[in-house]
Amino acid sequence: MITGVCLNPSFDKTVEVDALALGEVNRIRSVRVDMGGKGVNVAVVAHRLGLDALCIGCMGEQGARQFTQLLDAEGLAHRFLTVPGAIRTNLKVVSLDGKGVTELNEPGAPLSAQDMKAFFALAREEAARSDYMVLTGSLPPGCPENAYGELIRALGNTRCILDAGGAALRLGAEAGPFLIKPNLAELEQALGAQLRTLRSIRDAALIFLRKGAAHVVVSMGAMGAMYVSEARTLYAPALKVEARSTVGAGDAMVGGMLLGLQQEGDMAHAFRCGIAAGAASVMTEGTQLIRPEDFQRLVSQVKVQEV
Repeated sequence: MITGVCLNPSFDKTVEVDALALGEVNRIRSVRVDMGGKGVNVAVVAHRLGLDALCIGCMGEQGARQFTQLLDAEGLAHRFLTVPGAIRTNLKVVSLDGKGVTELNEPGAPLSAQDMKAFFALAREEAARSDYMVLTGSLPPGCPENAYGELIRALGNTRCILDAGGAALRLGAEAGPFLIKPNLAELEQALGAQLRTLRSIRDAALIFLRKGAAHVVVSMGAMGAMYVSEARTLYAPALKVEARSTVGAGDAMVGGMLLGLQQEGDMAHAFRCGIAAGAASVMTEGTQLIRPEDFQRLVSQVKVQEV
């Protein structure tokens, strides 16, 4: 069982405009609403790739029925606690003139100490049935910066994957997760330094190994990705695909790695599957996630080399 943890789910609303003009009226050409939150995304990708997947978390009571309907329509198993407040809406404005995506993200429903205690109990219960627990996404108001680290410790020997940035990444790594998967910007934010070479990125990953993580994967967009452990360093250049949206690509990468781990238990194979899944994700528009047929076609194209 793969369990995705999502403490701050969202409705991801994607709108398209011809050209985004700040301070002016913009006419929307199309609108799409998907369920979102990085933990949800990882679980959806894992499910689409054929894994037994579950998503757990907390959601605001306002919008909970609609969100649950979206989870059910995906066929994804789920257990969410409802809390006072509303599920946030994250707005993605796609500018059709090629100038990228502008994101406006709400903070989400706040969680109290009592809410967190109840969720920790739920997480421990599901951890007993899970091969991997994925902790990822922004923390809602009310959560301490070390919430992920505390959760990793509470889950004991469960293999935890952490995909976060800043203090959540630094503090979470100290709890000894199985794997961390920051993107380059999150790694730079966590260390307060610019990383411009493969060597500097590898050295940064080694810092997190010393903090307690067993494995580190850094996604670097067009630069590809790097895997680092105490025993080896692997690098894979980005696959050349038609990029339509990078939203959710990191989540798809984690889902692909989980497939590889479940298939062979080998990190090199998992890394290869992660690269293919991330590339397949950018081929879809807006906040849509991976198509399994794209993933299957891309796996054999991934080139992994020792560094």
